[in-house]
Amino acid sequence: MSGALASSLLAGGCNDDPPPSKLFDESGAWSVIKYDIDGSGDLNDVDVNNRRDAFMLHFDNAERVVTTAACVENENETPANSTCLLTPTTTQWICRCFGYAFKDDRMLWREFEPGDVPPTLGVDDIDAPAADGMADTDTGGGMAAGDDTLIILGEIMDINSTYNYRPLPTGVFGSNGEDSRFVLQARAGSVFDRAYDDPDGRPSCEPCVP
Repeated sequence: MSGALASSLLAGGCNDDPPPSKLFDESGAWSVIKYDIDGSGDLNDVDVNNRRDAFMLHFDNAERVVTTAACVENENETPANSTCLLTPTTTQWICRCFGYAFKDDRMLWREFEPGDVPPTLGVDDIDAPAADGMADTDTGGGMAAGDDTLIILGEIMDINSTYNYRPLPTGVFGSNGEDSRFVLQARAGSVFDRAYDDPDGRPSCEPCVP
């Protein structure tokens, strides 16, 4: 066998499996522009005068970590009632940290504390029977095994770089963890930076991964 042929066969046998297909490239910052907190089926627009970019996600694809950031006066405020832009002196950024896996139109999230080692999730966890948990894949995601949340994603065809998440984990942006729905649109990464160093002086978040 020639050296070239042997090298070719060896290289072919060592190829890694291709990465899983994904509905979109999630890397970077995303902002809530519409919401249906109680799962009624009716989407409400975020009031841009009071709450533009007040509820955001940031995906770190390399670490497989997603950070949620909410600009609120207290943890109970949501995209429906936050006074973020009206009262910068009484609002703050509240963040939560999740490890995640992403395949096709589904994500699986698992929470961890800032500074801790992020949980390791893979596409096999999404496909595992335990990941089905309480999820209803006809209408949306929901709580999976343990504290994991299975999220069903969908593209919003008439708005660029915009996707539907159903649901987010319980308590994130007021989500009920079952049939709440949030529509997020891509933002420049610098928009999310205000959650770490707010230009108006609000208390800020610590990064999930130092």
